[in-house]
Amino acid sequence: MKKRVALCSIKRGEKVANLSSRLTAPIRSVALMAILLFMASACGGSDKPEVEEGDVLVVLDDTTLMLHDVLNCIPVGMDPQDSVAMFHSIVNNWVKTRVLTDLAESKLPDVRHIDRQVEAYRNRLIVAEYLKKMRDGKRFKISEDSVKAFYEAHKSELLTEIPLVKGIYLKVASSSPGLAEIRQLMSEGSDKSVDRLEKTWIGDAIQYDYFENRWVDWQTIADQIPYRFYDPDAFLASTKNFETSYKESTYFLHITDYLPSGSVQPYEFARHGIADMMERAKMTSYEEALVNSLIAKAVKENRLVAVGYDPVSHKATGNGKIKENKKSKDEKE
Repeated sequence: MKKRVALCSIKRGEKVANLSSRLTAPIRSVALMAILLFMASACGGSDKPEVEEGDVLVVLDDTTLMLHDVLNCIPVGMDPQDSVAMFHSIVNNWVKTRVLTDLAESKLPDVRHIDRQVEAYRNRLIVAEYLKKMRDGKRFKISEDSVKAFYEAHKSELLTEIPLVKGIYLKVASSSPGLAEIRQLMSEGSDKSVDRLEKTWIGDAIQYDYFENRWVDWQTIADQIPYRFYDPDAFLASTKNFETSYKESTYFLHITDYLPSGSVQPYEFARHGIADMMERAKMTSYEEALVNSLIAKAVKENRLVAVGYDPVSHKATGNGKIKENKKSKDEKE
């Protein structure tokens, strides 16, 4: 049985004719020529390996490279010249990889450890993909009471690493006709000024964030302003209004309140992080319970046999010899 090595995934049921339509005229002629040359050489002697009929490009020992495998790797709409170059590159790389692999396997004293590594990596990928799919589809409800209880018990540990701020941030083009009034309104920061700003000049804003009613991590705001704030705590302690310009844009910041680094996080700021942490903890417990149940099931069904180590109790058994279980013995009889 010849092996077919696919370079890219192909949808089940996709016909070769449909795939071939993706190939530009220059590549199609190259591919057909390659097929004809291969078929001609195959007819030249009886020692050539038999291959299945179809769009065969190259055969090396028991491995076959198919035309549609190569076509599936070439993006639709590529420039014809680039498509031809990519076609040659894919086929040549396939041949080079196969012949080098054969040489390496004949020269290396032991390649079994590579097979084990590949298998271990494959298993990790399968497990990771399954856990990701499971986590995406499963949510644990965290009650507000449990979040509050955790906060009250641990709030002395929930300290800010950088300041928290409340205020208004605005980025506008320096050429805006309302720049002078915007500067005045941002400096005042009153409810009336904000209403005027949002009704009259919000259309000129490139960025706008009103956060007077919630605590925001200072770094979130600072990252949007092209200015180096060397000491955030000192800056916020001495500054209520800030303005800077860079590359035809003007940045305004109005601070209404701030908490310095090392302060206890307010509950409304900390609650989201607490809820996320508690949900992750529940997911971890769920995954551990799932694994333990699968192990117990495998042991009960005699698919998992504890010899020198008991995977249920997580203890060494002191017995390193495999005993034939009764079920297997009965089946043999």
